[in-house]
Order: sequence, then C-alpha cells, then structure tokens
Amino acid sequence: MFSKLFLSEKDLEAIQRALTSNPLLASLLMISPIEAFKYLNLMPRFFDALLPAPAEDARLVQELVQALGEGRTALRQRQSPPLDSSPAIPLPGPTADMRSDIPDVTLNISKATLQRAVKLYAENNFQKQEFTFTAQRWLDVNARGESIELNLAQERARLIVKLRGTFAFRAAPRGLDRLSGGVGFPIEIALLAALAIDQDNHLALRVGEGEMSILNPPLPDRVASALVKKIVDAAPSIPLVQVPARFEIPGDPAMELLVRQSHVSVDTSGLKLEFYLDD
Repeated sequence: MFSKLFLSEKDLEAIQRALTSNPLLASLLMISPIEAFKYLNLMPRFFDALLPAPAEDARLVQELVQALGEGRTALRQRQSPPLDSSPAIPLPGPTADMRSDIPDVTLNISKATLQRAVKLYAENNFQKQEFTFTAQRWLDVNARGESIELNLAQERARLIVKLRGTFAFRAAPRGLDRLSGGVGFPIEIALLAALAIDQDNHLALRVGEGEMSILNPPLPDRVASALVKKIVDAAPSIPLVQVPARFEIPGDPAMELLVRQSHVSVDTSGLKLEFYLDD
C-alpha cells in the first residue's frame, strides 16, 4: 500500500478498469471507499474525505472484502431490502361450492404473450427512466432503467428488473472527478409479484405486493431501500391482459351473462383463468 497526494492518469485508468470489471468493487466504493482503496492498493491523501461505512452496512462490507479476496464477482446471497407493503398474496383459488364443478369458461394465456405485455409496459414506462441516489457526500449513483422480464414458475410470477448504474463524482476529491461517466455496472433486481384484477378489469402484476431482492451488485442499505421504493413507484402495477366481464349469447333478445372469476393458476407455460357465468 502507498500514499499519494494526487492520482495519476495511470491510477485513474486502473481504478476505472477495476470498477467496471467487478461490480462488487463498485459496491464497496459506494459503501466503504476506504476498503475499496485498500483493495486497489491505493491510499490517496484525501483519506479524510472518505467516510467509514454506516453501522447497518458493516456486515456487508466484510462480505464484499471476503468475496473480492476470493476473486468472486457476486455474493452468494441476495440482498433483500424491506418493502412497505404486505407480502405476496396467494393466487385466487376456487371456493368450496365450485371445486367439483367444471368452469364455464377457461382462458389460457401463453408465457410468450405475457412476456410481450411486460416488455411493452417496460418500453413505455420504465426504459430510460433515471433514478439518482447519494452514496457518499461526493459520490452519486445514477440508475437508468433498461428492461423488465417475466419468469414463471409453479404458482409464482417473478419479474427481473434490470438497470444500468453509473457513478457521478460530485464535489469529489481531486482526481476522482475525472472518472465521472466512465464507470458503469449492471443492477439486477428480482421481484415476486402478486396477481390481481384491477379496476379496469385487467389481469395485472402488483409490483408493490411481493418480495424483492437485489441480485447484483449489493447496494448501501439506504440506497437499496430508496431504489426499491422508486421501482415500486415507477411500476406499481403492470397490466397483462384484459379480462372479459361478460359474455353475450345471440338471440332475440340476446342474453348477457356476467363473468364470475373462479381460479387463476400459474406454471412455466403461462396462466390459466377459470370463470363461471351468471345470468
């Protein structure tokens, strides 16, 4: 380890390469700049500008330092910032008096159709949105929305939200300000969402009612919580398909039947909605 009054161009290039190649190092710089510079074998003389990690992030700093020492680029566990809402609600199931009945209408929606709906929503409501967070008094993190993808499993609908993070060195110690815009890293979030019929009769994914975890890289605790809140605010509910509210049987006069939902099921192939018809 050595100490410098200023960082040379060579030092800055090495820092930029290291931060870009391993998102864990980018995380460490956000949380504990002192440990990040130790890892880089640099200790510039603006040491007094580098704040220690907050108490709530101390354990995460230890895990990051250990992972970097082992040559890893991701932690073994996900980061799970809390949501200010209830956990994911179970999918609607058949009522007791319906379990032995055959539904009047069954609607199957393929995974490809659902993925297309989520992609279209992301293109119009999420892509290129920018979220800014303060990681240090001299360092901001800008996260730009890239995509939202849908994964389905048995009775589960999971969203993968991807953003591109960049550093903005604001009032940075001399030298670091020249790195602005040159350091980028992926941010990936997994979200277990709830299914519901909204007021417009859309089958929708309720983003704020699931379990969210940050896959990589981990973020300072307050930044992670702020990012979760902004993601939920930006995409609180993702409409998937229009659900029929009534069916008409041709005749003179025509008969209109109201739709009563019975059950929604999810598997890897898509969704299945079952309905009963009432006069």
